[in-house]
Amino acid sequence: MLRKLPTLARRLGLLTALLASGAGAQQPVTLTIEYRDKPPYTYTEGGRPAGFLLERTIKLLKRAGIQARYAEVPIRRTLMNLQANQSALCSPGLYKNPEREAYARFSLPIHRDRPHVVLAHADAVAQIRAIPRVAQLFADTSLQPGLLEGASYGLQLDQYLATAARPPIRAQLTVMQLARMVGAHRMDYMLIDEEDLGWLRRDPEFTPLPLVRIAFADAPRGELRYLGCSQQVGPQTMDRINRAIRESQLEALTD
Repeated sequence: MLRKLPTLARRLGLLTALLASGAGAQQPVTLTIEYRDKPPYTYTEGGRPAGFLLERTIKLLKRAGIQARYAEVPIRRTLMNLQANQSALCSPGLYKNPEREAYARFSLPIHRDRPHVVLAHADAVAQIRAIPRVAQLFADTSLQPGLLEGASYGLQLDQYLATAARPPIRAQLTVMQLARMVGAHRMDYMLIDEEDLGWLRRDPEFTPLPLVRIAFADAPRGELRYLGCSQQVGPQTMDRINRAIRESQLEALTD
């Protein structure tokens, strides 16, 4: 009987370790949510996170039982932070592409955009409207495109921009900054999604700019947006987020 005591002690020790491990797994997860200044999707208003996609993210994390702290951060820095993988970090509204998938985990989709349109300087409108297909726009050596540094326009449009006949001129901060550059005719056109354009049209600074919206019939379908997270956000946490997304989508279908 005495010989069995060491075995019993080992079993009790193993049970204690398992219980401790289980208790650790139940500890609350706190994520840092970095969002860009991209109204109406995500922005800061009155010192608080705002925007329809950020509000959706807040509800999803609450449903998943995940605590979060929020910070407005430029998109380039957020992408660098995701790559550095120094903390449990997520960013709402990211497009998924092979480059980002190499360093980030992605949730299920949380939104689908409408197709991008072209925002052109008035002097370039006639020339652009004479181009029948969107791919030919980027092949035109007489037209100068522009883009927002660090932003993605979706896989196909990113490829068009990367191989454009004239390398795009880059704005560093916001869509409004890029629009002002087109308005000053530093470039002939930019790409913009309809939600961004609708928001810009509410800005008094945008109204006098000589810009015209042009839609191409063969523009790629609007891209899906995701929560992009660092590798420190583990599979179990991603599962909780995805479960909340599925439940929210199911509720939306039954409303």
